[in-house]
Amino acid sequence: MRSRLLFACLLFIVLFLGHSKNAHSQELQVALDFDLAAPQGEFSDQLDKLGWGLNIMGGYRFGNTPFMLGLEFGFMNFGRDVRDAPLSTTIPDLRVEVENSYNLVHGDILLRLIPPPTTVRPYVEGLVGFNYFYTETVIRDRGSFSGEERLRDTNFEDTALSYGFGAGVQFRLYQDRSTVREPDEIAPSGVYLTLASRYMFGREAEYLQEGSIDVVSRPGEVLYDVSRSETNLLYFKLGVVISF
Repeated sequence: MRSRLLFACLLFIVLFLGHSKNAHSQELQVALDFDLAAPQGEFSDQLDKLGWGLNIMGGYRFGNTPFMLGLEFGFMNFGRDVRDAPLSTTIPDLRVEVENSYNLVHGDILLRLIPPPTTVRPYVEGLVGFNYFYTETVIRDRGSFSGEERLRDTNFEDTALSYGFGAGVQFRLYQDRSTVREPDEIAPSGVYLTLASRYMFGREAEYLQEGSIDVVSRPGEVLYDVSRSETNLLYFKLGVVISF
């Protein structure tokens, strides 16, 4: 199995290098992805729930090569719970809406192998970065149409190293066919639809999830049922890329 995987990767690299002989000049890409993330391994044992979120990426492909260096940041949500509660123990008749959300912010440096602009652009990539898990509590006016926010606080957080690999394909939706431009003109040269998947290995971290916060058993106190595990994630990505 490993030998087949290695052979496939080597073949992919050879194809990319072959494309690079006819590569265009350097290229900038800006991407926005919608992500679904499925916990894997120990993480799945602790948190059996899909996360969803958005990811932004900026990348630079070096001229006459298939190598792109990029930086990205993403936000994921793994659930929330909402309850009505008194504003304080001394004012029990003034009640508010309390929402706890269980979130992940990740940042990654990526190295991507991608051919020069064409109709279909498959790619592979390696990444290294961090996962920042945090639980946020928001207080809003109860029963109001706008749900106006009154207070916000992060009450639990932890950070862990992550690294992994991915593969995807970009399908061109638009191509700029202009032959003449002003020297200072900046315009998209192409727009692509992206389908991709990614496996990220996350080091051990502590985090909360739905139902982890107990404010009932001891009035006036908060108990946290903290989960701890490795934080591997399998991502599925759908996005739009603008190329310059």
